[in-house]
Amino acid sequence: MLEGILRWAKSILFAIAIAIMIEKFICGVTIVQGMSMSPTLQDEDKLFINKIGCFLKKPHVGDIVIFHPPIEERKKEMFIKRVVAVEGDAFRIKENTVYINGVKINEPYIHKEAYDKKTYKIMEGIVPEGMVFVMGDNRNDSNDSRCFGFVPIKNIRGKANIRIWPLNEVKAFSSP
Repeated sequence: MLEGILRWAKSILFAIAIAIMIEKFICGVTIVQGMSMSPTLQDEDKLFINKIGCFLKKPHVGDIVIFHPPIEERKKEMFIKRVVAVEGDAFRIKENTVYINGVKINEPYIHKEAYDKKTYKIMEGIVPEGMVFVMGDNRNDSNDSRCFGFVPIKNIRGKANIRIWPLNEVKAFSSP
């Protein structure tokens, strides 16, 4: 009897260990908080996050990523934004229009509203090696690279692959 219980307990512990490893390194689920990615993502949306992809390849322009921001007092938080420029890209933002290497990029996913003229820390430059430049789709309501600067690729914890909730809005995401 005791031998059966021990065998059963070992199986449960093994399953828990495997589940933790999968969630930590392979995939997971996250809940969106806030409206900075509207209209693409809404507050309380639940997303399937691909974590292993971060280890296998660098992010691409258009990827929706979760990351620890390069802000000392908020470094334990997770942000979700869209990659707008990758290492080596020259970018410029003028009146809510993004230019990469001198070419206006097509952004059908951004929130369509009148542009609020604000003063941001970074509106143009070249993305350094090992970094990305990220922005929210709701440009008037997003704390992003324009405010806090470039995001180290090592801070990226996953890429949003699928919205799994609400069920009537399930959607797979891919880079444009």
